Amino acid sequence: MAESPNLSPRQVSDAIRVGLSNRRDVDLPDSEAAEASVTYRDNLIHYREHVLKSLDAGDYRQVAEKSWGAYSQTVKAIAADRSLRVRSHTSILRVSEQLVALVSSADPVSGSLLDNGVNSAHSLHIHFYENDLPDETVTRRADAVAAAIDLLQELFPADTPAP
Repeated sequence: MAESPNLSPRQVSDAIRVGLSNRRDVDLPDSEAAEASVTYRDNLIHYREHVLKSLDAGDYRQVAEKSWGAYSQTVKAIAADRSLRVRSHTSILRVSEQLVALVSSADPVSGSLLDNGVNSAHSLHIHFYENDLPDETVTRRADAVAAAIDLLQELFPADTPAP
């Protein structure tokens, strides 16, 4: 278990906003935020279950895609908890980079784990289309994504209040 860095809700929200700076539709009405967070977290569970099923079936392209799906839903849930909307692949990556920077400034070890998870998630998403990674690499990167998701959920739990 990582030592939780002392990050204020405002710091987290500001980091997410920086990642979304070129979007006009980033604000999520409070009336929709809680529902969106629950939906994203339910989707996360669904994708994580399918990662395991796909591993058992030896379907590494689906392992890759479902790992990306689980990761993206995690980032979307963290943003929704702060009444912010993340929609595109580019925004997911930009927000992720901001969260990595924020966590790294407080805890470099956790920041490195998150950075590895972000890069692994992105490469797995590409692999789904290109089918260019060895099965062992897909498995290793899926593990890195799962570790990053666990850490993100630990650092940014659902019950964190918006600023």
